[in-house]
Amino acid sequence: MANLSLTRVNQKLMQAKSLIQGVDEESLSPVHCNALLEGSAFHLMCAYQHYLREIAETYGLKNIITMRSEVDLISAFESAKKYPAEAQELHALRKDRLSWLSQLQAYYDSLWRMPVLVDIQHTENLINLVNTDDLIIPGVNLSVIVGWHKDFTELVIRQRETSAEF
Repeated sequence: MANLSLTRVNQKLMQAKSLIQGVDEESLSPVHCNALLEGSAFHLMCAYQHYLREIAETYGLKNIITMRSEVDLISAFESAKKYPAEAQELHALRKDRLSWLSQLQAYYDSLWRMPVLVDIQHTENLINLVNTDDLIIPGVNLSVIVGWHKDFTELVIRQRETSAEF
C-alpha cells in the first residue's frame, strides 16, 4: 500500500512543477499569477498530506487515512513504540516559522480566510467591492513557490533514501 501514497506524492509534486516550470511571472495577469500560486500551493499541500501517509505506510502504522499533520504521525509512531527521524524532522520544520514548510502551510491556510476590506466606507445602498488582484499574500511569488517545491522534493528524496537503507 506504500506505493499508492508514494505515487500520489510524486504525482502532486509533478503537477506543482508543471504549473511553475518555465513561467515568466512578469507576463502573467494578476489573476493568472494568483491562480498559479494558489494552484501550486494546493498541489504541494496535497503532496505533503500524502507524504505523511507514505511515511506511515512505510513503517506499517495503522489509521493512516486520519493523519493530517506531523503531530498525528508522531502520535501514531509513539503508539507503535517507534521513533523515526523523518517525523521528527517534519515536526521541527513545522515549528520553525521561517522554514519552507511553515511558510507553505501559512500561505495555504491564508487562502481559506475571508479577504479583509481595508478602508471601508459606509455608504448606504452601495455594495462594497474587493479587489481580487490585491489578495496575493505579500512575499509569496513564483520564486518562493519554486523554492518550496525544490526544498520539499529534496526532503522527500533524502528521507526516502534514508528509510530505504533500513
